[in-house]
Amino acid sequence: MTDNNGNLTRPEGKGIITLLSSMKMGLFLLLLLGAASSIGSLIPQGEAAGFYKAHYGQLMGSFIVLLSLDELYNCWWFIGLGTVFAINILCCSLRRIKTIVGARQMGSVLLHCSMLVIFVGSLVSGIIGKSVHIELIPGESINLATKGFPEYTLDVLDFEIEYYDTFEPKQYISSLALSGGESQVSTDISVNHPLKAEGFTIYQKSYGWKTAGSINIAGAEKKFDLINGDETPVAEHINLKTIFVPDFDPLSGSLQSKTPFPNNPHLACALVQHQQLIDVQVLAQGETKEVAGYPVTFSDYQYYTGLEVKRDPGVKIVYVGFALMTMGFLIRYFAPIKGKGSKDADKSEVEA
Repeated sequence: MTDNNGNLTRPEGKGIITLLSSMKMGLFLLLLLGAASSIGSLIPQGEAAGFYKAHYGQLMGSFIVLLSLDELYNCWWFIGLGTVFAINILCCSLRRIKTIVGARQMGSVLLHCSMLVIFVGSLVSGIIGKSVHIELIPGESINLATKGFPEYTLDVLDFEIEYYDTFEPKQYISSLALSGGESQVSTDISVNHPLKAEGFTIYQKSYGWKTAGSINIAGAEKKFDLINGDETPVAEHINLKTIFVPDFDPLSGSLQSKTPFPNNPHLACALVQHQQLIDVQVLAQGETKEVAGYPVTFSDYQYYTGLEVKRDPGVKIVYVGFALMTMGFLIRYFAPIKGKGSKDADKSEVEA
């Protein structure tokens, strides 16, 4: 085509196609995605906006939320960059397919396509994948649909901790049952040995104590069921905070437990106003004491198990991508070079 002055011009759209199939553009986008992912690995994801302002300052916290760095892998600009990168890989692959002259160039195409498959799997993981931390005591169950998963029920049948002679935890073991529809899976999980069934992966992540009791507020009894160290509101700006001591030593005057075993369980109950301590009392199980005028009763304690429930349909797609990448790498660098009998064909295949 020519312009009004008789000069040659590119056909309309040719520049965009050339740009999208450019290896330099692909490398640039890959660097951008890598830099963004690095930032995402340093900034905690999925917290409330106040968390970032409290930990990074008002200005930086607002900047993190504004750019969606708190939900990086689901934000529009990160997905947009990834989509353009995927189009770039697809265009490069299509261009190479037209010029394939041997197995090694086919390996090159497979390497390009594998990155596209891995990106699609990562995109599926970012949009559909879900991970939730839950804390349950033995005998409790939860309908996972309440956490955004499909309709499955998770039961904690039992929980135990194995200790070294030094009282250091050796292993945490949860006995679980996962049921939904006509299927049910029962097994023990421990650290680094998760439950994998029905598209779920359930990890053993943590453990701790849960305590139960009540506080009398203006003649009305309010029950509490708290994880160790948590708080419950009592009045405006006043909270009750509890600390469980499994093996209390009354002679030391300390809240440090002698052993991790509940040989002498006590509950330290503190009333806090505007982060200032008003009063604190230590209660034995079944005992009632007044804490700054509020009668508090310590009734029960129980281990809880902390579980991470994950469902990620994109993982299998990523695995397929890595399989294609491995196959492409082997073909690209180890397949014999077979041209049409000319050195030019061999050279073309090596440079592809």
